[in-house]
Amino acid sequence: MTRSADGPFSAPASTTLRFGTLILLSASATAMWYWLFSTIWRPIDGVAAQARCEVRSGYYLAMGKWLPPDEQARYNQYHRCMANVTPNSVLWVAVSLALLAVVTLALFALQPVWRRRRKRLIPIEALPAADTTALREELRALVRTAGLARTPRFLIESANPRPAGRAFGGLGRREVSLSAGLVVQLRHSPEKFRAVVLHELAHVRNGDVTITYVTLAAWRAFVLVTVIPALASLVDPALATAQPWRNPFRVGWSLWSAQLTTLGWFFLVLTALVYVSRIAVLRVREGYADARAAQWLAPAVLREVFTAAAAQDGTRWWHTHPRLAARVRLLGEPERLLRPGFWENFTAGFAVQIAGIYAYLALDSSWDGSSDSLINQGSHEATTLVTAMVVGIAGWRGVSFIGSGQGGRGVYTRAGLGLGLGLASSYGLVMLREGLLLHNSPALSVNSFTLAGLGRDLVLVALMLVCTVLLCHWAGHCSQLVGATSRWPCGLLAAVAVLAGAWACLRWWNNLNYGMPPIADTLAGDASMWRQSVLEAHWTVLDPAVVKGVLYPFVLLPVLGPVTSFAAPLLWLVPLLLGAARRGTVRSAARSGVVAALVWLVIELSLRAVAHATVPSGTRAGGGFAVVFVCWEIAAVLVVQLGTGLVLGARRMRLMPSLFATTVTGLLCCLALWAAHVTDSCVPGLQISTAGCPSHGDVFVAFQALRDVGFLGSAMTVGGVLLGRALRRWPRPRPALGHFSGTAPRLGLVALACVFIGLAAWPPPHHEKVDSVGVDYVAPHFDPAEVARESYPDWLRGGGIAQALTAQSALTNLFKAAEPALRQQASWAAISHDSRFRLACQTLAHVAPQTGAFPPPPGTATSAHWAAYVQLIAGFAERCTAATESADPATETADLTAAMRTSLQPADDMTADIVAAGKSMR
Repeated sequence: MTRSADGPFSAPASTTLRFGTLILLSASATAMWYWLFSTIWRPIDGVAAQARCEVRSGYYLAMGKWLPPDEQARYNQYHRCMANVTPNSVLWVAVSLALLAVVTLALFALQPVWRRRRKRLIPIEALPAADTTALREELRALVRTAGLARTPRFLIESANPRPAGRAFGGLGRREVSLSAGLVVQLRHSPEKFRAVVLHELAHVRNGDVTITYVTLAAWRAFVLVTVIPALASLVDPALATAQPWRNPFRVGWSLWSAQLTTLGWFFLVLTALVYVSRIAVLRVREGYADARAAQWLAPAVLREVFTAAAAQDGTRWWHTHPRLAARVRLLGEPERLLRPGFWENFTAGFAVQIAGIYAYLALDSSWDGSSDSLINQGSHEATTLVTAMVVGIAGWRGVSFIGSGQGGRGVYTRAGLGLGLGLASSYGLVMLREGLLLHNSPALSVNSFTLAGLGRDLVLVALMLVCTVLLCHWAGHCSQLVGATSRWPCGLLAAVAVLAGAWACLRWWNNLNYGMPPIADTLAGDASMWRQSVLEAHWTVLDPAVVKGVLYPFVLLPVLGPVTSFAAPLLWLVPLLLGAARRGTVRSAARSGVVAALVWLVIELSLRAVAHATVPSGTRAGGGFAVVFVCWEIAAVLVVQLGTGLVLGARRMRLMPSLFATTVTGLLCCLALWAAHVTDSCVPGLQISTAGCPSHGDVFVAFQALRDVGFLGSAMTVGGVLLGRALRRWPRPRPALGHFSGTAPRLGLVALACVFIGLAAWPPPHHEKVDSVGVDYVAPHFDPAEVARESYPDWLRGGGIAQALTAQSALTNLFKAAEPALRQQASWAAISHDSRFRLACQTLAHVAPQTGAFPPPPGTATSAHWAAYVQLIAGFAERCTAATESADPATETADLTAAMRTSLQPADDMTADIVAAGKSMR
């Protein structure tokens, strides 16, 4: 391999990726903090808006998000109520992000002025021309060497005796400061002078001056706008309450510890990552500047300059420049800057995921419940699209790095692992924070983490790591093919294809974790129906394994989106169009696919013959056997695809033609499956169903089987090809890359992919026999008593305590007004006409309907206590009104006296409930 003509500048610089990571992390941390501050802590009219919406709708957070269909109306009503509140929260977040941007731009614009004044820089034009003639001529020559279209403004730092330079600038012209010691060095050591100046001009040529000072401004703005307020509210939790200026020592240790364990550590982690990203941006730009300067000047001169200063190098890990020894090593291998590193992709994945999570949460809180979750899905799609861009950049930089002769394809594996672990780490930290936040709420924890569990999460993370690693390899392969063609339409096609393919293959991660209902119980319910089908069929001992292996993906894949609709054909279509195989190789792969389909047809006929001979006609006519037999048919397709990949891998065929071959196999098999269902009753010896000849065919089973064939079949092919190569160890030359010529063959490949996508996306009609194949939603199980216990404090905060106290106050005033009569110090006739008693009675009569109309608390016991309390209030209101309005109040007052002297147990029960809830809220 030969080095790239542009060296480390033949692909996007990692400076840009690290800079984007910094911006995403700082914006995410800011949005997260202010969103939580506004939606959870900010009270409205003394009552938490969220709790008030819970009471009005009858939906409480402890019930979970995924409810049975008959209770979904409560959830929608809750979101409609919250829609009147959360726009303020969304506006609060928007204002905080706008403030962060404004402060960043202001600091960026002001930093040149501040630097000129702080360092007392003098423009070189202000110095006497006679003294600076040689300096000006030398600088003009260096600017021509650097190839700058516009000469930067040079300034002299007269107070600095050390040889140093600094390129800086804001919204206008770029500027370069030269220390007095550096100017003196021009006479004694002109080569070292040129090395320092060219290094600074390299920053200007690379265009990283703006990135550098926006990075510094973004960090300082983040500290001012987010870090300082956040730390202040963590130190003094009273700042996040309705009384921010009260004594912080009266808040209590419990609130301090709660904030630190649930939110403080998480915010500190994000802040640390922002700072590390800042250092990464500032350090990597130095490597690119050194590499650029080495193209204009002998690397030995730069190496001499760095080596001479390396002994006194005091650089530490928190400094913004790399160690001089590392810079010297990089001068010998500048192409190492092209390597897509593990950590840069890790932080990029972490930043993208954390931004997507809080974008989803913010948009989810603003959803009014009247429309579908289109906005939420939009946040998922945007997150996945940005992740796909990171994959594309990793592939582009990786192929440039490999082309420079510095490494192998292992760089794609490292980049993919870094990206995948970054996505998983971000999700894991959020789940850990949620777990700590809900550790005192078992019911809410169960509903929030229905899908959670270490085993399930590890499986998902492993699957996602496999996807990111393979996608990075695939993106690098496409980039390599684009480099071989050297045509811009091919580059544009590859860029769009990589984005689409990565988006399709990774969008399930966000959907499964945030956009999809908990399906553990749902799959358990479906599995019970499938077991019933197996018992009804009673054919072979392998039936349970085959049914589960086929139907679980059959149910899950539609929820995961278009990953099976167009990702599978896209994986081979784009590389083949770019020249991943010669025309003859593609023809051979197509023939192999057809032969494999014929093999499946033999297996299909054999299965039908065995079933017809061994299974009674009554059993074959049942829906249970239909489920089992269809699963056997689809499993046979997958086995044939695995075998095809194994054979092609042993023949050393490349992976892309092998995927094309198995796609042809899957498509032909599904068409044959449909034809077999149409002509099922036409051949007596192969008949399975009892329909007429010809029947209408089961389009749903035949074409929707492409879900499994597309996703699992591609996985089977990859595994088969790798296994086939491993089994056949003796050397055999692999087919070389070649130009896939001809318009007709290209159109044929595109047409085949379109047919595959169209049939996979065929609208499913009502299924007649295999009616258990599909997600029949089953609500998650939870303890009603636990939900009631956790929801009762929300009911109190949402107005329950205020309504109870209002009714209790009115009842107490009535008892005080009637106290003379109860103590026989006055007659009831006099009391009934007393203005104080009448006012208390009118107040109670006014409060009683309001108390009765207030929604009851959640839970059987507390709801019964509230109903008895409401009945008590209504009874007293009715009796006292009758006593004041009756012409002969003797009878009415006697009834009222008896009620007042009896036990007030409902009021005592209600008070006990409130006291118990108050203890749990502390």
